[in-house]
Amino acid sequence: MTPHIIQESNLSYQLGSFKNNCIQYDFDKILVYLEAKGRMLFGQQFKIHSEDLEIIYKLCIYIIQDIEKCKKHNLDPNKGLLLSGPVGCGKTSLMKLVRHLTPHKTQYKIIVSRINFLSVSVTYYSSSV
Repeated sequence: MTPHIIQESNLSYQLGSFKNNCIQYDFDKILVYLEAKGRMLFGQQFKIHSEDLEIIYKLCIYIIQDIEKCKKHNLDPNKGLLLSGPVGCGKTSLMKLVRHLTPHKTQYKIIVSRINFLSVSVTYYSSSV
């Protein structure tokens, strides 16, 4: 088994190198794979935008469990993640995409939550005695 190489149809994507029983991931190679996998999952219009690279990088180091890099970015790979943003911005799609980086590991659960905030106006009444 070569966990650093992902086979998609007739193409192979090498995400890094395998040394001393450990994968040394290469973020540029990961991006190539994510772009290709994104088009497979979501259509040919899929594109990773440069303004999204920082969050994608953090998600990748979290998913691959790079302890040193997670510490550097204040991420705890032993805890869950909470992504927030407007409806339709790609939170769920992004998590569905990055899960393919580690097919050799148990898949995590994605829980989608739609939270509506209720605005409450409180009026205080005083009674005169």
